[in-house]
Amino acid sequence: MTSLEALLKSHSMKKATVSKLRKQVENKLKEAVSKKRRSSSGLVSLEKKKEDLIRAKDHAIQLLNQHLSQKASIERLKIAAEERLKQEEEAKDQATQQSEYGSEDKNTMAERLKYIGEKIAELHSELKERESAHTRLEKAIESSEKEKAKVEDQLKKHGHIKPALIEQLKASTKAEAVLRPKFESLLKLEAQASNALATVQKKLAEIAAQRRKRLAALAAKKRKRMAALAAQRRKNKARQLALAKARKAKARKAKARKAKRRPAKKTAKRKSRPKKAPRRKTTKTAKRKTTRTAKRKTKKKSRRR
Repeated sequence: MTSLEALLKSHSMKKATVSKLRKQVENKLKEAVSKKRRSSSGLVSLEKKKEDLIRAKDHAIQLLNQHLSQKASIERLKIAAEERLKQEEEAKDQATQQSEYGSEDKNTMAERLKYIGEKIAELHSELKERESAHTRLEKAIESSEKEKAKVEDQLKKHGHIKPALIEQLKASTKAEAVLRPKFESLLKLEAQASNALATVQKKLAEIAAQRRKRLAALAAKKRKRMAALAAQRRKNKARQLALAKARKAKARKAKARKAKRRPAKKTAKRKSRPKKAPRRKTTKTAKRKTTRTAKRKTKKKSRRR
């Protein structure tokens, strides 16, 4: 029993130690797995964001190129309109000079001047539209350039984040590869310690059950013996009481019979027996006196000799 209790204590301490180590390794393993998952998911999300940023950059570059080409086209149209305006103004000046000199018909010159004026007004309107379109395109180009620069900055940041995530993924993968076998080994040791502890506990429980059963049997036997003794005592007591009652009843009957017979006996004694008691007393006392005097004489004779 003592050896089993010592074995139980030993297995309990061993299980507690192994459980503590297993929990520590398990926490480290969980942390490593969590870091691995975070770094892996971070790399995946980083790649997705990178793809989105690359698409956004391509879109910004495409818009920028489109706006630049539109700007170049408007600038070319603006230059062409300015050249036509210049030509129309020169033609207007020539027509005005010719009308002043009167070399042609006035009505024809008036129509020609009117036509040239309309062309000049159209060219001015066209130049105004080109100018406003040019201004809008410059703003759009500036916005596209800002968007492109923003996307490029984000791509640079992601480029700095990616190496750190890759390094974290490598470190967590290495830690998991080291910790997982250790955790599985400790788990097996904990299971073995638990089984050994359960076996010892089972044996102790069986021993305790046997002890309880034996004590219960002894207690039952003792109770049975005590009950038998109590029954025997009660029986003896009842017998004694019955005997006492019988003796008392017998004594009462004898007393009653004696009481009934006593007067007849007294009369008979008085008639038949004389008094002899004083004679017996004297003989006894005389004998005692003679023996005492004889003893004293023998003692005196012995002293004289």
